[in-house]
Amino acid sequence: MLDVREQIASGSLVCPVSRQPLQVTVAGDALTTTDGSRTYPLLNGRVPILLADPALLEGYVTASDKMNEEYSAEQNPLSLNVLLNRVQKLLVPDYRKRSAVAAVSKIFDRQPTGALCLSIGGGPGRCHPALVNVNVGPFPNVEVVADAHQLPYADNSVDAIFCEAVIEHLSRPVTAVQEMFRVLKPGGMVFAATPFLQAYHGYPHHYQNFTLTGHQHLFTSQGFELEESGTCVGPIYTMFNLTSKFLRYFLPTVISLPLLVIWNLCSLPLRPLDMLLNEHPKAHMLASLTYLVARKSIG
Repeated sequence: MLDVREQIASGSLVCPVSRQPLQVTVAGDALTTTDGSRTYPLLNGRVPILLADPALLEGYVTASDKMNEEYSAEQNPLSLNVLLNRVQKLLVPDYRKRSAVAAVSKIFDRQPTGALCLSIGGGPGRCHPALVNVNVGPFPNVEVVADAHQLPYADNSVDAIFCEAVIEHLSRPVTAVQEMFRVLKPGGMVFAATPFLQAYHGYPHHYQNFTLTGHQHLFTSQGFELEESGTCVGPIYTMFNLTSKFLRYFLPTVISLPLLVIWNLCSLPLRPLDMLLNEHPKAHMLASLTYLVARKSIG
């Protein structure tokens, strides 16, 4: 993973407004454009806040208690939402389609030393060590605070992009995909996974879900060449997950908690069947999550 100073030295990290190169100030607490027209804070001397509108940061971070609780799980390991999410993930893992898992490894394992790979909306986790987490909030394990609609990267400067469970939260998804296309080098790849049949989950907002066809069109309409696509998380997960959400949202906690445990335990013998159903040609019609791999053309 390239750190921020390496990104600055290579000329990849730029002002999100003017796209001028950035440099660290003498005091080491901010980044400024080479002409001095714009200055951006450097949180703890290492995390740049590269937002054209600083008010966006405050509004985003304070808008969702659930989001803050999840992203700050290391500081609040015993919170109810965190515990429920961990129990559900333990009892009901999302048996992903093998090709989707393989696609991530294929893209990022093969990147050369010094490659710049972004995780748009990344943090607090990191699915691959090569990824630089870019998020609009300064959460744990975020290296660059920026808006997906206005990426602080130069044209043709990024080698590969990972974007999972993010596009549904963006008010202007077309703009965000245009930005991915702009910053990727010719031949650069993007792996995107986006919900289809999932309940509302605001971080802090949830604007849309996508069918597989809609997901494909979102990228191909902006110039990407589609390499592969399909179901990522399948029909059985959809059925059990949506029912779990119903139990959690509409029943009192004292009733929903035991029912959730029973429901998830009942799903255990059936859940692995998604490994087979994910290969079914109609799996995308009831998919929880679809994926695609797209390339920016060389010519």
